[in-house]
Amino acid sequence: MNLVKIALAAALLVPAAAMAQPDPSFMIRNEGQKPITAFFATPAGRANWGQDRLNGRGLAVGATAAIRLRRDGNCIYDLRATFAGGQTEDRRAVNTCTMKRVAVKELAAGPRAFRVLNQGAAPIVELDARPAGSAKWEVNHLPRGAIAPGQARQITLPPRGGCVFDLRVRFANGTVREKHAADLCRAPDQAIR
Repeated sequence: MNLVKIALAAALLVPAAAMAQPDPSFMIRNEGQKPITAFFATPAGRANWGQDRLNGRGLAVGATAAIRLRRDGNCIYDLRATFAGGQTEDRRAVNTCTMKRVAVKELAAGPRAFRVLNQGAAPIVELDARPAGSAKWEVNHLPRGAIAPGQARQITLPPRGGCVFDLRVRFANGTVREKHAADLCRAPDQAIR
């Protein structure tokens, strides 16, 4: 009889425990000039963006939508909005349990500029970049030669409609360093050592 009571009490506690988890769901608002065609929210750090949280319905300019996420104890998500025309806005490691409203808009489509600061012991002789999560590196964005230790150089990448890039540098001594998911809009100075 005691085992039955314990099993019943445990069964009643499971839903209560699930409800005690913080709610990562939130509202998005399209503050851009173009409709959003897809929106993704995936646990931070995953390579695959997963399903379109708008289920193919899109989101008109000025409209809002509820993004429903499972209560599984995770609050930290990577977010991506894709706009008509293919431009994207990415935000990494957003705590959606504390940020209940997220405004998104497409970024200016001009070239993406940032500074590389060489904090290594050898000159940087090559810098490759790719949009975060992409498989193909675009090779050597150092047309004016190496960046000496302790020096910085402004780098301009072709427009891609996003801020978040993977960077790879090769030093003169053969050492290769990679920085993944560098947000060049929020951190335009990128130190490499």
